[in-house]
Amino acid sequence: MSNKGYRGPPRPAGGGNRHGPSILKDYRNIAVILVFGLTILTLLACLQYDPQGPFDARDYTRMVGMRVEQHPWEALLEPLAAPVLILAGAPDLRIACFAVLIWVFLGAAAWGMFAEFRAQMGKKPFAIVLKGIQRALVASLTLTLIIFFFVVARIPGWRLVVDDPDLVVADLHSHTTKSPDGLVSLKTSLEWHASCGYNLVALTEHDQLFAHETQVQADSSFDRLPAFISGLEAHTGQRAIVLGLCQDPHFQLEKMGLDESQDRTAWFSRKIHEGCGGAVIIVTLKRLGTADIARLADDGVDGFEIANSGHPDLPPYIRQEVLDTCRSRGLVLVASTDWHGWTGLARTWTVIRAPGAAALSHSQRANLVLRKLREHKSADVIPVVAGYMGEPSLVRAIFSPVAETLRYTQELSTYRVISWWIWVWAVFVLWVFLRRIGVRPGSILLASLVGVTGLGLIFSGLSLIRQGTGSATSFPLHIGLISVAIGAASVGYSTFRGVGLLMRMRRKGHLEKHGGD
Repeated sequence: MSNKGYRGPPRPAGGGNRHGPSILKDYRNIAVILVFGLTILTLLACLQYDPQGPFDARDYTRMVGMRVEQHPWEALLEPLAAPVLILAGAPDLRIACFAVLIWVFLGAAAWGMFAEFRAQMGKKPFAIVLKGIQRALVASLTLTLIIFFFVVARIPGWRLVVDDPDLVVADLHSHTTKSPDGLVSLKTSLEWHASCGYNLVALTEHDQLFAHETQVQADSSFDRLPAFISGLEAHTGQRAIVLGLCQDPHFQLEKMGLDESQDRTAWFSRKIHEGCGGAVIIVTLKRLGTADIARLADDGVDGFEIANSGHPDLPPYIRQEVLDTCRSRGLVLVASTDWHGWTGLARTWTVIRAPGAAALSHSQRANLVLRKLREHKSADVIPVVAGYMGEPSLVRAIFSPVAETLRYTQELSTYRVISWWIWVWAVFVLWVFLRRIGVRPGSILLASLVGVTGLGLIFSGLSLIRQGTGSATSFPLHIGLISVAIGAASVGYSTFRGVGLLMRMRRKGHLEKHGGD
């Protein structure tokens, strides 16, 4: 068999099998690089520092008596989940994704052109560049596909664990399919919140109070899920977005009063306070100017959302103004997810000190938290975050692949490091085997990865379609159909590539040859 055009270690003479020591010699350099890389990963994971904290979002001091953990079973998928966890722990997910995709595109293009140049010395420069662009597109699209899968699959990530059972761990800003842009049902939302360490959830639907009471009263299975507070998210001015939290199901709020053409924050605060004894929190602070902060405090709000998983890009000057205002006025600060059903990663919790809370019923716990917010018990209400959130430095933004990978390695537990070692050597052994039988391992492994991810997207899309049956709009249905379509296309591509490789092997006689060994 000719070695012409073959990329990789030389084939054995005569095509026969070779002994283990000879095979190891062919791949010794690759094995050494893998051992070196895994050793560095292990050493970084052993450092006595966890960049995810948890931290107090007000001053980023490390919290005592709390810890951030990954779900134990997540270690089974560690290398697959790594790209998403690397990006999700960045100060701003969108900036990190953009930077990483650029680096992956450029890196894959450079590697593709270099490999093509070495393999085909006589090729024209245009053909080499074209091959590099092809590799870059494949790498970028594959990474985008994996990220999209984890966005719609809602696989839980970080979980806050507290040592004191009397601490209430709350998410005071979340949505379900009762909101026009929500993706998940009430039960799915509460189950996900429970998996992330919350025992109290505020369901703040858009312009709609008490959207879930009837459903909960008719289903006793909600008793084992986190308690919840009814609320709504509303625009009370051109820039102000507020949360109204309330527990009185008889309270009615006139929708006609919520008009963006004039500032109605003071009116809204008075209605929530006097009408149902609730609390009012200002959210999405990046829309505000510094002068708006004091004015909103004057309007009678109870606090501000200092950290938001969905909108982490809070300008530093707004953040400082909020901190100063809340410190001088005694207002509370909270950290919320603004979860609509995208991804399963939570990085924000509001922890409330409430002695005796563990023995309280769901409704008693909810009322206790509302009272703490309304009475501005800022010392008892602690916004907690996993890692730094906000605008990254220019250097960290540009070098996101390096900076966030280093951060990620320091978060790894023993089980996750072991998972890396097992997966890397399993893939390496498979890679060697495929090389020995004359198959390009990169092609078959890429096809397998795309196919598995595609199947995951199909199942996730079907789940979203089911979630959409009780939705206020067809939004979950549309996202579900898109997920199913992308998943089906991915599975089709994987099948096409796999069948093509098998047919190519059969034409070359590899299957018959090795089938008789």
